Amino acid sequence: MADNARPAGESKLLGLSVLSASSVVGALLAYVRFAQITSIFGANWRTDALAVAVVFPFLVREVVAHSFGSAFIPIYSRVMQERGHDGAVSFVNKTISWLVLTSSALIAILWFSSGSLVKIVSPNGSHEMLLLASSLLRILLPMVLLGTVNGILANFIKYEKRFIALAASGVLGLAVSLTVLLIVRGGIGIRILPISMLVGGLTEFVFLLVQSFRSGFKVQPSISGDPFMGQLARMAVPVVGGTVVGFFAPIADKMLASFLPESSVTAIDYANRIKNIVLAVVFQPFLTFADLSFSAEAAKGKKEKLLAVLRKNMNTTSLVMWPTAAFLTVLAVPVVSVFFQKGNFTGDDSRYIGYALAFYAPWLAQFGIGSLVSRAFYAQKDSVTPVTIGIFGVVANVLLNLILVGPLGIGGLALATTVTSTAKTIYLLWSLSRKMGGLHLRLILAEQLKIFTANIVLVAGCLLLIHLWPFSTESSLVTRFTQLLSYTAGGVLLMVLVLGALGSTTFSSALSQVTEKIRQRLSR
Repeated sequence: MADNARPAGESKLLGLSVLSASSVVGALLAYVRFAQITSIFGANWRTDALAVAVVFPFLVREVVAHSFGSAFIPIYSRVMQERGHDGAVSFVNKTISWLVLTSSALIAILWFSSGSLVKIVSPNGSHEMLLLASSLLRILLPMVLLGTVNGILANFIKYEKRFIALAASGVLGLAVSLTVLLIVRGGIGIRILPISMLVGGLTEFVFLLVQSFRSGFKVQPSISGDPFMGQLARMAVPVVGGTVVGFFAPIADKMLASFLPESSVTAIDYANRIKNIVLAVVFQPFLTFADLSFSAEAAKGKKEKLLAVLRKNMNTTSLVMWPTAAFLTVLAVPVVSVFFQKGNFTGDDSRYIGYALAFYAPWLAQFGIGSLVSRAFYAQKDSVTPVTIGIFGVVANVLLNLILVGPLGIGGLALATTVTSTAKTIYLLWSLSRKMGGLHLRLILAEQLKIFTANIVLVAGCLLLIHLWPFSTESSLVTRFTQLLSYTAGGVLLMVLVLGALGSTTFSSALSQVTEKIRQRLSR
């Protein structure tokens, strides 16, 4: 009876539409929340303290939640096939039970060592800033536990293909967090920021738990042995190691930024946040479906089908991510100025953070492909290869930080991340090709060249428009917005014309789908 009562999964088209829409809404809420933060608190030593405080709580959350979450879907697919829904629910309970115990122990360690940890992240930080950072870190600690449980419950719902519920959970958490911030604003100082995060995370947990109950989940805590738990642990452990090592790069960024002028830590943090907001809009829905598709084909042993899905996703990803990276690189200062410059956030802040963002933005061009390739490894239950490559990437990143921070300042820290991440993606592609006896990328080479050419024209067009109508952060908001809109419209028009002239099949297919969807809606 429970199985029959479970909500039916949504279709892929509906799911993609819902996730895309929720990504836009979620990014809008994240933007509004971030804009409120910049307006209320600006960029100063207090925001530096918050940027330092979030490092280790978010690291631990990623270690426990993301690392096991990445390994969860491939193993869960096997459990579902062999044990059915009831056995899968039992597996989810065991996973959550073990992760809750682990998270609780890590929270205790972070609580008692908070003072030393913030000193590691910001060795040149003032005494006052470090005291505030330690206090903020302790407030954030429950996010470790919430993030862990929310991640597993979200994966449970994702496997059921209940994309509406999955999308709503993230939007709801952001909406509640924003509401708390808008109500309290700066009434209790910068401490409202971690508190609002906690309230949003707790709201998301309650919603996910209710939705999991609707999909047949029952709370049955258990830490008994299970061979599939062993498989999950073996697959997740390398990812844990990679995640820990991976955080050394942003920690190194903030450590070095603490020796630069005040608010440099904030500038790196803000630029990274803007990049992540954009990433959530343009790519997260594709990654969700790629994760499910890769795992399904790998579980069936369909190697050629897996490769075909990978190649198709690479074309679609390039069509979306390359122009996104191009626009954000060329228009970094106008974007920051138009969307965030108000209140305590000044034109000088826009230029400084835009400078860092311009070096971060090219990272987006390769991130999509790198994520797809990593998911292809995970789908085949190989987490060691991408993690090992990631470790080498982090070491190279830290070394390049030391080389570039001198001549380029915070721009050098951002550029080091972009360069080493691109090299890592190339190495991942080569490794996957060896593992699978070739990826047959020649089948998409012509299409990739067409998309690349269109983006070269886009960049040239934007630079020409900026030259003809120079941008100033001191102009009125209306003028700055009009300029940004003009630069963007001109670049999009040129890109579309070139893609059409070159006969891009990825572009024409995407255009046909959008046109058909509009036609269907108009005919109703």
